[in-house]
Amino acid sequence: MCVLLLAAVQVCGGCGPSVEPIEVASGCPGRPLRGPEQYANEPANQLIDNFESHNYLLSQVGGRDGAWVLGSDLTSVALVDEPSSKCAALDLWSGHFAARGFTSWGANWTADFHPATSSNAPVPYDGSAYGGISFWAAFGGDNGPAFDVSVGIVTMDTAYNSSLCKPCNDHYMTKVRLSGDWQRFVVRFDQMTQSGSGSPLLPMRRDQLVGFIIYPHQWFDIWIDEVRFEP
Repeated sequence: MCVLLLAAVQVCGGCGPSVEPIEVASGCPGRPLRGPEQYANEPANQLIDNFESHNYLLSQVGGRDGAWVLGSDLTSVALVDEPSSKCAALDLWSGHFAARGFTSWGANWTADFHPATSSNAPVPYDGSAYGGISFWAAFGGDNGPAFDVSVGIVTMDTAYNSSLCKPCNDHYMTKVRLSGDWQRFVVRFDQMTQSGSGSPLLPMRRDQLVGFIIYPHQWFDIWIDEVRFEP
C-alpha cells in the first residue's frame, strides 16, 4: 500500500493551491515536499552516487571509478546492501543498507573512490578541491527508535588494507541524527575526527582519500541518496 503526501503548490496570484500527490511505498521514508529538487542542478562532477545506474558502481565523474564496498563481521541474521528502486529521495533509485542480529561490530558500507589494486591495497583519491560531503538519508520502516549514525572518511592513513596504519580503522568520523523522513545532511571534513584508537593520528590528508563510509553501531535500516562532494 502506498501513502500519499500532499504537496501544496501555489499556481497563480489570487488562485488557490493545487494539490499534487507524492507516492511513498510502505516501509519507505517520508519524502520531503520537493526538497531534493532544489539541489538537482549541482555541478555534475561533484556527484559521488545517486544509484541511478542500478548497480554498485559510483558515478564515473571527477576522476572517480570506484564502487560501494561492504564490510561485515559475518554475524548478521539479515544484511542488505543494494541499489533499490523501492524508495528514493530524488529520481527513481537509492541505496538501501540494513542489518540486524549481529553480535560483534556489525557492518559498514563504503563508497570507495577508486577500486583497490589487484593485491587489495587502497588507492588514494585527491579530494583537496572539496570541503565536505552532502547526502540525503533516512531510516526505513524496520529501523526502530532513531539514533545517531556514524559517517565519515576513510583515508590511506586509516584504511584496513593500508600499510600506513597500525592499528587501522580509526577513520575521520562524525554523527548525524536520521529520522523516518528524508533529510539532507552536509558534513564538513573539519567536523570529522579520529577517536584516538589508531595510529597514525594526524589531520586528514585530503589528497589521500579512500572513501565515504557509513558505519552504524547498532541494528539499522538506512536509505541514502544523492551523495556528493561539496566545496
